[in-house]
Amino acid sequence: MVINLFFLQSNSTELNNYKIHLELCFPSNHALLTINIIIDKKFIQVKQCTIVKNSKEEVNFISDFIKGFNNIDISNISDKDTLKQIVQEYAKLSDSTWFKYSHLVNIIRWSKDWWNEDCQMKLTAYRPSKRVERWKDFKKIVKTTKQIFFNEKI
Repeated sequence: MVINLFFLQSNSTELNNYKIHLELCFPSNHALLTINIIIDKKFIQVKQCTIVKNSKEEVNFISDFIKGFNNIDISNISDKDTLKQIVQEYAKLSDSTWFKYSHLVNIIRWSKDWWNEDCQMKLTAYRPSKRVERWKDFKKIVKTTKQIFFNEKI
């Protein structure tokens, strides 16, 4: 592949480390250009705690959080230290309730926001048997679930 021209960011030390190789011009009037682009190693999270939307875990999470929220005494906030303590109690409540009802999932390129427990149950039922009827049940629940999900988005 031949690139006749490339653009660089004017004040970028990372992208402006190019070299023009005039000695490699050969018979054409084009010079070879090279650039080194540094790619940092960054941590890419592949697991995440989540609660499936509209699941019983979500209902229980919200219910427990509201109960705990209402049980925190906010009647006597007289100074900054008391306020900080109350905020920390809310943070602890949020964390503990979240980790009680959430579960760890792998984030993969096929992860879908619309996927729910019904889809998982139908797929789990299909896999051991490989029966056509169960595959049709799975495809039907996927179609319905997608339709509901995207209608809510729209």
